[in-house]
Amino acid sequence: MRSLLLFSFLLLGGCSTMPDSLQVADENRLVSYPQVAANAEAVKGEPARWGGVIANVQNQQDATLVEMLHYPIRSSGRPLISDQSIGRFRVYVDGFLDPMVFKPGRSVTVSGQVIGIEEGLVGEHTYQFPTLHASGYHLWQEVAEVDVTTISVGFGHWPYYRHGWYAPHSWYMFPYHQRVIVRGRGGLSSGGASSPSPATPPATERPKPSFQQQETRSRRVAEDMGNIKEQ
Repeated sequence: MRSLLLFSFLLLGGCSTMPDSLQVADENRLVSYPQVAANAEAVKGEPARWGGVIANVQNQQDATLVEMLHYPIRSSGRPLISDQSIGRFRVYVDGFLDPMVFKPGRSVTVSGQVIGIEEGLVGEHTYQFPTLHASGYHLWQEVAEVDVTTISVGFGHWPYYRHGWYAPHSWYMFPYHQRVIVRGRGGLSSGGASSPSPATPPATERPKPSFQQQETRSRRVAEDMGNIKEQ
């Protein structure tokens, strides 16, 4: 039992491990997005690790400029996406990043050094971008949701209708609807570009039985069990 618990803790710990490409020498020196936005000159050259969602990618001659919406990151390094972002930032990555892989909407976490503030445009609005030079990055796997519908049989304690009267305290089997969520699509890229993975075919969902259909099946199952007991 102790071995099983130890294995479970190790497994959970492995799932939350920061990717190697995002590791830094001193975690205590990492500066936050608000620190850079408030006073970039004071923390210029300091290490940072930020995450977010790609908004735009521009390939330049020797580097790729990635504009991102900032989101906080989990202990694993993955951005925690929500409806609210505290702002945008820019990151320069040495070399070429394929815009078909690093496309808008993908989640990325970067580690690097603070360059400062760059002025740019978001639409026609002038924007002050906190900016990093990346030493490492991790492109996170896209998450897709697929519904798999099944009909299972359970046991319950419920009154049922039989031969014109109700049996208020009877055990019976009943069918119920169950949905299974399957997640996972796309590939991972850590420290370099990756090739796009084939698209996942859409899953077909069976129609969920109505309450009346479930109740009718429950009564039939209960009547069958009652007939078996009488025999």
